[in-house]
Amino acid sequence: MPSEQSIAPLDFPTIAEIPYRQARAAGGKTALHFPPEGGLSYAELDEQVRRFAAFLRVRGIRPGDRVAILLQNVPEFVVAYFGAIAAGTVAVPVNYRLSPPEVGYILSDCAVSAVVTTGEQFGKVSSLVEAGSVSLWVLADAEAGKAVPFREALDREAILSLHPSSPDDVAVLLYTSGTTGFPKGAMISHRNTLFNVESCRATLGYREEDVGLITVPLFHVTGLHSQLVALLACGASVVLQSEYNTKEMLSLISRYRVTALFFVPAIYKLITLRDDLAEHDLSSVRIAAYGGAPMDPETIRGIRRICRAELHNCYGLTECSSLATVLPASRALSHADSVGMPVPRTEAEVRGPSGEVLPPGEAGELYLRGPHIVRGYFGAPEKSREAIRDGWLRTGDIARIDAEGLVYILDRAKDMINRGGEKVYGLEVENVLYAFPGVAEAAVFGVPHPVFGEVPVAGVVPMEGAVLDPESIRAHCRKRLADYKVPAEIRFVERLPRNPGGKVLKHELKRQWASGPQEEVR
Repeated sequence: MPSEQSIAPLDFPTIAEIPYRQARAAGGKTALHFPPEGGLSYAELDEQVRRFAAFLRVRGIRPGDRVAILLQNVPEFVVAYFGAIAAGTVAVPVNYRLSPPEVGYILSDCAVSAVVTTGEQFGKVSSLVEAGSVSLWVLADAEAGKAVPFREALDREAILSLHPSSPDDVAVLLYTSGTTGFPKGAMISHRNTLFNVESCRATLGYREEDVGLITVPLFHVTGLHSQLVALLACGASVVLQSEYNTKEMLSLISRYRVTALFFVPAIYKLITLRDDLAEHDLSSVRIAAYGGAPMDPETIRGIRRICRAELHNCYGLTECSSLATVLPASRALSHADSVGMPVPRTEAEVRGPSGEVLPPGEAGELYLRGPHIVRGYFGAPEKSREAIRDGWLRTGDIARIDAEGLVYILDRAKDMINRGGEKVYGLEVENVLYAFPGVAEAAVFGVPHPVFGEVPVAGVVPMEGAVLDPESIRAHCRKRLADYKVPAEIRFVERLPRNPGGKVLKHELKRQWASGPQEEVR
């Protein structure tokens, strides 16, 4: 069903217009803070963006070419991102945590012409230098061989005009971090991205006086589109944290009077458990968005006591340019397990195995349609057709939509557990586990069973110093779940295996589980 919210349109035809126009509207205002002491005004950001665009043109990088950015959350990332787009090229943010073969796959898959990276990261892609597949290398913090230092890239006259891109031109390639198989490059247009900006304004309430803290990596669609681009488009200021550290993060919130946050629930939980909160003034925070999992009610209450922020549970995908649904702050407690309603001008449907639309309350695969849905995957027409038909995106997530239009994510379709004919959704069980005191992380998945086919089990990461008992946790689950949903076994692990994008690798957990002891299930 479509969202009924309405929003005022933005006046940016392309992404590159954002720093350009903001520089003319409020050039002296700080656009970027990068601790400990650095900062760029909107006028300075615009100047550097247009200089970098000029550099790309001079070095033979043509409109439509791909420019990879392999950096942490640093100013050079922002300049390279907007500069590449201003030159009419396609920005390709790449996860700097990937292994050399993984980086090489992405750079080869989209045939990048230029790479912006650091001396430390240069080793990951040095083999491609020898192969000659990349014509230009720019290093943000070092000099090496034929690579150009970033400061030299800015040492030239700025272009006077931006490349005349169409709103429907591809501006960004973001590679999905799938838990199996090779990543796919989602082709995100200017229109897709700017629609997401409008969605952030309408649902999260971003405004000009905001100061947003970005600790989410900028290679991730949330940090890039729902924070950096959305906040700058509103004329707000952004604080960049290059690498996450809780104590430093709290200091940055206090120092810069940060108003807008976007974390996973675990970080908010860590904040509420700290014993040094009196040292940090968090009263400025008014927006506390989160995603990836629901937030337990006690953490919601704790954050509200600390800063009285509006909490929004958000759901999104790379393929929809970031936000797809947002839970209104007024329902954060009453509907804590919901990801909210579709963002404006977006439709959501739950469909059965044959593609039939299911009635409210029934579980099936979630489909989305709206102006934020990407056109497909780079160089992969068959995979694009499998994922997107008639404008509808198959999310691969099992969900239900209630009579009010609220969406509830139950599990990934491929992770659903079939216990003797009864469907068990791992996310539903994980939410119950997270509510048990002392549980830091949890993953629920199915393992083979001779009678039931498969049964749910759970890997649990205890909080530091917590002493947990599996039977106590199972008793907690039995009070809140049907008996067939209660994990047949709970094992404690030091950490959950994740891919470089942060997604839990449940197939790896299954492999590890198979080598350990098994309990009899009755």
